[in-house]
Amino acid sequence: MPSAPLASVLATAAEPAPAGADQASDLADLFVLLAAAFAPPPAALATRNWCEPLAADLADLGGALALDTAAAEQSLREVAGGPLAGEPWLVEYSRLFLVPPVPVTLNTGIYLEGGLAGVSAQMMAQCYATAGFAQRESFRDLPDHVAIQLEFIAALLGRWAAGDDDALAMAREFSDGFVSHWTEPLYAACTKAAARHPAAGVYAELAAVLREATDRLVR
Repeated sequence: MPSAPLASVLATAAEPAPAGADQASDLADLFVLLAAAFAPPPAALATRNWCEPLAADLADLGGALALDTAAAEQSLREVAGGPLAGEPWLVEYSRLFLVPPVPVTLNTGIYLEGGLAGVSAQMMAQCYATAGFAQRESFRDLPDHVAIQLEFIAALLGRWAAGDDDALAMAREFSDGFVSHWTEPLYAACTKAAARHPAAGVYAELAAVLREATDRLVR
């Protein structure tokens, strides 16, 4: 599972895996980790303390799943050792994702249909309800926020790791229907913003890891 304090960001975590389900559990843990990475960090969490545990967890899970996480790890460690090391990571997160006009949006309806609170967000909310997944009350955003979608997939993969094959089918259907279509635009938007925002390069590499993990899931 992800290291503290990243793991504490999430209320939804993968369930324990039965014997022989290590890969399922590791994939669930990766989506838990990426969901935490794309969620707003705690206000007092310094950049170094956000980046270093994330890099370590990515290395562990990347090795377990044979995913290439090296570029993301390097980007995180560079930022952790740079001038932002002691500054709150929330400041950089906010500059990139929250302060209008936002350089990059994490509401994926913009990538999928060019607007907010549209059909895709409504369909995602329906998927959550069907699966019995409840969005965290502490994280108020539209259903199409990247972190909420990844929490949902992590929860389904946790059920799969516990032996629920229907949950795997739901995770694949959701990923193929939504996530696979916005990972590349998100990566491109973060890459474009990287020249002005140090955090953007980190999130571009995280989006690349997510793209590879999603491809692995839907295959």
